[in-house]
Amino acid sequence: MSAKGRPATTLPRPGGLTTRFPEGGYWLLFVLFLVPLIGYVHRLIINILIDPISLELGISDTQASFLQGPPFAVAYALMVIPMGLLADRGNRLLLLSIGALIWSLGTLLCGAATGYGMLFAARLIVGVGEAALTPAIVSYIGDSFGGGRRGLAMGIFFMGINAGFSSAYAIGGITLEAAEAGFFQVVPVLGEIAPWRQVFVVLSIPGFLIPLLLLTLREPPRQEDPERDGTVSTLALLFRRSTFTVLLLLLVLVVSLLAVADNGIYAWLPRLLTRMYMLSPSETGIALGIIVAIGGLVGGPIGGNLSDYFTRRYGAAGPLLVVLLGTVIAACVTPLYAVGSVWLVYAATGLWVVALVSITASAYTFIAIAAPPQLRGVASSAVVSVSSLIGLGLGPTVIAVTLEQLALSRERVDLAIIAAALPLCAVALVLAIATWRIIRRSPLALVPAPGETRSETVE
Repeated sequence: MSAKGRPATTLPRPGGLTTRFPEGGYWLLFVLFLVPLIGYVHRLIINILIDPISLELGISDTQASFLQGPPFAVAYALMVIPMGLLADRGNRLLLLSIGALIWSLGTLLCGAATGYGMLFAARLIVGVGEAALTPAIVSYIGDSFGGGRRGLAMGIFFMGINAGFSSAYAIGGITLEAAEAGFFQVVPVLGEIAPWRQVFVVLSIPGFLIPLLLLTLREPPRQEDPERDGTVSTLALLFRRSTFTVLLLLLVLVVSLLAVADNGIYAWLPRLLTRMYMLSPSETGIALGIIVAIGGLVGGPIGGNLSDYFTRRYGAAGPLLVVLLGTVIAACVTPLYAVGSVWLVYAATGLWVVALVSITASAYTFIAIAAPPQLRGVASSAVVSVSSLIGLGLGPTVIAVTLEQLALSRERVDLAIIAAALPLCAVALVLAIATWRIIRRSPLALVPAPGETRSETVE
């Protein structure tokens, strides 16, 4: 059945899983791209503004790294499990709308912060709102697309996330430059505050418009009614599925270790380029924005389509093969940051983005395929919770601590990145290999997603 209940046309496809594409699917894919783009601009804009913030508020590099990581990560990690449970039971579009309003308010308050404490609290609010994003959308994709299309949809979603990464740098750099040139001085009140504050205020506006955008979508019917015995029963069901639970725990570890390296690299790349290669903040923002945008545009479709391709060949094991291959690439490109060439830094960043987008999209595609419908939200929120708490909480700080503990000069951010990120990638690779070997020996690898048939469904 289509999203509106109209019968779908089924075409046989040997060896393929259902590739149901919902009516209005292209508009839906656009929304799945745009919403995380806006959300991640709000999440990461502080990275490009951290130097002017530090100067005005008088905070150290370590304090600044805490603003970039722990307050957001703690709020995000604590709220994402409840958000996952709500996504498995309630209206996902309503949940996402409320979350967008909350994180946009937090971004606005960042621009109004009068001190370190208020800025810390504003970052907590951003984290609470954004906790709704991934569980709601993973659950929504699971019920809106067939098994042979979920990888593509998930790839578009994570392409939007990485477009948000690039927009946070590029739009942030351009908007900061415009603010410093007096572009917003004609706006009452806004023109009277510091340029970095103007950036927070201006970029909060699109987030308040997300609920209007979501009104153009319809909540899909659930493939299976959630169990009505409450939260404890849902979590118990998760842990009763022993093979899936083991694979989920390993996947959490792989994604979390890579998240530490990923968030650390993203947080410190602007400082690497400004301190070691003498680029201005606007030059840094524009350059990284372009590179991350290209990497996301490449990595999302590659990861999604490879997940769909390998799913047709290997069942639920397919997306985990993409996770393994992406981890190999991430480990291989990390040493390029210490070669001493700004162009190799750019190349390493582009390849890193392709690998990480592919890994993340494939990890959540595995959940959308292998988890029962009533567990998709909570299973995805488990990955989000742990990886965010560890990745966002430790990523920026671990590089700051490495820089200090190894007594490196302030400019040698490249060596700190290598020393912190490479061991994390190596351990993640070992765990990814173990995950692939386990699922290849498991019956879970050989069966289609729950409720799927081996056919192709076309509207």
